[in-house]
Amino acid sequence: MSETQDQQQTSIDKAVAEGGAYEILRKRLTSLGQELNQKTEALNQERLSEFGKSDMSIISRIRIRTENNCVARDIVRFGDWLLFGYNVYLGLKKETKIEDVFSLYQLVERDNNYEADPVDLSNTFLNIDRFIQDFNELYTYYKNAQLLQLVERDGKLLASFQIGERISDIRVFRWSISSDKKTIEYIDNRGERDIALPPAYDFEWIETTREDIVNGRFPHINVLDTVFVETIGGDLTIKCENNTNDGLGIYREEVVDKNQSINDAKIEYAKVGSLILLKILPYREDNWRYLVYNSLTQQVHRIDFIGQSCIQLPEDHGIIFPGGYYLQNGDYKTFDQSMSGMRFRRIRRSPNGEDVLYIFYDPSNGRLALFNYNMIER
Repeated sequence: MSETQDQQQTSIDKAVAEGGAYEILRKRLTSLGQELNQKTEALNQERLSEFGKSDMSIISRIRIRTENNCVARDIVRFGDWLLFGYNVYLGLKKETKIEDVFSLYQLVERDNNYEADPVDLSNTFLNIDRFIQDFNELYTYYKNAQLLQLVERDGKLLASFQIGERISDIRVFRWSISSDKKTIEYIDNRGERDIALPPAYDFEWIETTREDIVNGRFPHINVLDTVFVETIGGDLTIKCENNTNDGLGIYREEVVDKNQSINDAKIEYAKVGSLILLKILPYREDNWRYLVYNSLTQQVHRIDFIGQSCIQLPEDHGIIFPGGYYLQNGDYKTFDQSMSGMRFRRIRRSPNGEDVLYIFYDPSNGRLALFNYNMIER
């Protein structure tokens, strides 16, 4: 028996001598957990030595210059092309030209670094007659039109312009891109469906009904026979026991209307692995509250970022949302940066399947947030 095992056995024997079966079991489980973690880390190191690891990193920085002062909006790469989109406020200039919105560059590798060489638009896909006509009509009829985003998706290049007061009032130009990325042809200005963001959730919210009510001295809503919710008596209460004789629970926070009944609040839920997500609107309140109940740890956290967007991590690891993540084991983190207005945009997976990049997007300000999740290290 090794010295480490001798020490572990000594600790267990000491716990037995002092009495207490709980301590014995806890020490055994802790010891086994540490041993399993060490073996897992050793196995992962062997895997990395055998197959290697690809890290996400910046391979180059590029400086792009434009003729006029502008507000950068978006940039997209396809093949060796780099299309930069921006908005220029022209003042006394009567009309907006294509070069006032787009700059095209060719990526060239020099001395193990990338540079962007400006390209004359006259012989490119931005100088096609039909596109020029549609572009001029856009800025003729919508004086306050402005570029929102550029996207390459499903073999198409898309350019979205806001034409009204609402962010949803858009006109989208689209081009087809050949498989070798060398031939680009203009299609039309009707690509609104192609550029729509995916659903904010990859799961369905289920609304509770009267049939879910459990009556008693302190009635509550039964969610999947696992967690029990109510907003009566002046507070929102979450319980993990189906007990209507006791108004106490594992989580409480105040509500505005102290006199609401069990039927007044709107409550929805979604089950994601061992997590139950709760979406609650107490009576006479305007803002939904979002909470996460972990059935493994029996803990509750309020995470209102879920209201903007929420996506499941691979293999039931947990959830990710603008500004943070929550794992099935109870690990939970949010970041300090402002995530107001962020929506889920897309997922990019690494070739080895180990890393997943989640991209969130703010349509109003054109901001992107990138979150890289490693399935091994979690």
